[in-house]
Amino acid sequence: MESIYNEQGILNNKEILRFKFSLITSKIGENKNKLLHKLGLKSYFGTDFENISIPDSKIVRLAIEEANDLYNFSLLKHCYRTYFFSAGIALSQNLKIDKEFLCTTSILHDIGLTDKHNHVCDKQCFAVHSGSFTKELALNNGVGKIRANNMKTSIDMHLNPYVNRKKFGNEAYVLSKGAAMDVIGAHSFQLSPGFIHDVHKKYPRVNFKENILKTMTLLNHKEKTRADTLFKMGFQKLASNNDLDII
Repeated sequence: MESIYNEQGILNNKEILRFKFSLITSKIGENKNKLLHKLGLKSYFGTDFENISIPDSKIVRLAIEEANDLYNFSLLKHCYRTYFFSAGIALSQNLKIDKEFLCTTSILHDIGLTDKHNHVCDKQCFAVHSGSFTKELALNNGVGKIRANNMKTSIDMHLNPYVNRKKFGNEAYVLSKGAAMDVIGAHSFQLSPGFIHDVHKKYPRVNFKENILKTMTLLNHKEKTRADTLFKMGFQKLASNNDLDII
């Protein structure tokens, strides 16, 4: 199964079919892993919230400054939870990650949904805009071109139900899974209830469901973007029935 990737974030008809197929097959794979885990036939490594920290680096500090300026409370906490869930998933699968890279991309992955930037939604995929914003911030603050490009790609792809880990890296792979976990509850069985509780205690889900639904229903997402396709495939129902909202 290939990762869906288009630099503009606007899919042609063939890519939309591939995206839909990826959504279905990814969900089947997730349900299979969940069942195997429940039956004790598939295990994951334990995770501890205290073992995951926010890196103290220039680019992370700058990302957090931008996030504090641009996000509302709900989206800001979502981005922090995305980082901790993504890092937790990496630990659960024993994957090595670059925490600075993952934290920066997690914190900035939804910039395109903020009041200052969401005017782009009717022109291009908001994730692509978020990726471009992050790349520019990184390049302007001493991050190398290859690393900045990879940050952009990771954010560009976070809406994809499947990201090829070998092709795009562990960070892009877990960012997609961590963001999906926070929004619709996907992959939550990989993390312990205690870990999830600790994340929620530090970064509460107050009004998140209502706010994330508004970003899909009130913003005019351009037709044939992944956001538009997800909405048409039942995003509202998935987000409304997120099990994390009752943990």
